[in-house]
Amino acid sequence: MEPVANKQAEDRLMLEWMHLFEKLPQESMTAYVDRYLGGLLAMKPDRACDKPTLKERNERRQREELLLTLETLIACDGQINELAAKMFIHRNTAAYRIEKLEKLLGMPLKQTESLLRLKLAFIFKAMLH
Repeated sequence: MEPVANKQAEDRLMLEWMHLFEKLPQESMTAYVDRYLGGLLAMKPDRACDKPTLKERNERRQREELLLTLETLIACDGQINELAAKMFIHRNTAAYRIEKLEKLLGMPLKQTESLLRLKLAFIFKAMLH
């Protein structure tokens, strides 16, 4: 499938899922997102200020990088080689990030059921924002 056609198919599927879950209470969606993505989303600076420190900027960049890696892994159905190719990173870098994500999230990312739970969490996150 070509990239444009693949993206359109993914967008249609996302709309179908969002329609399926539209009647689910926001509190339930929020609890689900917190349960499965909380470890990753909680990686935020402790203080709020106008100018973040270098450490805070690095932590934010790292969190965004890990979120993108996780979303891409899910889109690639857990295939690490495809993930590395899509993100233009070395396979070992992808493996390292996946290992880091597994520790942060407390779940094995090689299992289909884990990827499904995380896919739902990202759908709910999109519906909430």
